[in-house]
Amino acid sequence: MDRALDRQEQEKVRTARANFFRILKRKGSTGQTTQPEKKTSTSTSTAQPYSVSPDKRIKLHTMSPSKGSGSGSNIPLIIRFYDPNTPPDQARDPHHRTLDEILSWNDARLESCHNYIQMLFPLPEGSPYNWDAPVITRQVMLAFRSRVELRDRLRESFDRMLGFYGFTLTTRSGEYEIEEVEGAKESGAEGAKAPRSPQETGSEQSAQAANAANQTSADEPHHSPLTRYYVYRAPHWQKSSRNWAVRFDHNHLRITRIMRCLRILGLQAECDAFFTALKRVYDDPAIEISERSMMYWHRAVSQPLYIAPDDDRCGWLKQWEEEQQE
Repeated sequence: MDRALDRQEQEKVRTARANFFRILKRKGSTGQTTQPEKKTSTSTSTAQPYSVSPDKRIKLHTMSPSKGSGSGSNIPLIIRFYDPNTPPDQARDPHHRTLDEILSWNDARLESCHNYIQMLFPLPEGSPYNWDAPVITRQVMLAFRSRVELRDRLRESFDRMLGFYGFTLTTRSGEYEIEEVEGAKESGAEGAKAPRSPQETGSEQSAQAANAANQTSADEPHHSPLTRYYVYRAPHWQKSSRNWAVRFDHNHLRITRIMRCLRILGLQAECDAFFTALKRVYDDPAIEISERSMMYWHRAVSQPLYIAPDDDRCGWLKQWEEEQQE
């Protein structure tokens, strides 16, 4: 009985093969492309994204509007996302979240989610970790540098992330000794370096503000270049810093992104204040942060805007910087 079934199955296989080759022969006689050739074409198309640079890959995603974006799709997503006057249905990121929704997340969610930081702090280079994230274009940069409401909203994002890292942003230098000294006491480090005085910090920020003022042009922010910002350790520093104040952590990459974004979109003073606070953390003998992380942070605030910390170059940003020097 089993042998009879085997012979029947073999006969079915032979019949199926014969029918298959008859179909192929018929397609070949009509000049149509065979299926194997189509598979080759498909496999080539599938492999293409891996050979495209992150910058080009991300820009392709931003060229087509998201579903449900309506008439606002003519405006770049980054601008719509940060514009407080944009209707919520036109201001959602590729994952259908608004800025206010993300800023309302608790620290645990900010830590565990990895596809929002590229939206809050976009870059010209794009991100290989979030293909849907939009990138900064010249239009986006000039919009932020000329519209105070966009920069104010960006500062809200910056302030939220500072809180996540255990910092606070202020324009008052008098809070320095209280929060920094208390933070040093809580760390329990013996022989810790004494924090610099408010006057030392203020003079450093003043010099940075003066440098920024020398580069001011018609395209740059209209706020006073004398505005000073200070980033200090907040009362919850001890708890929040445990998450990232280590030799290396993925938040070090986020910090690099944040500072570069702030510089490009016109929050230079805030960026400088953040770097000053990071430098104090790096110099704290009770905390060990790798030299490599500090190297990238320094590059993010010191290199020409068109050169990313990883030495990637942005052509349109280089052209814009050259225009400012004419």
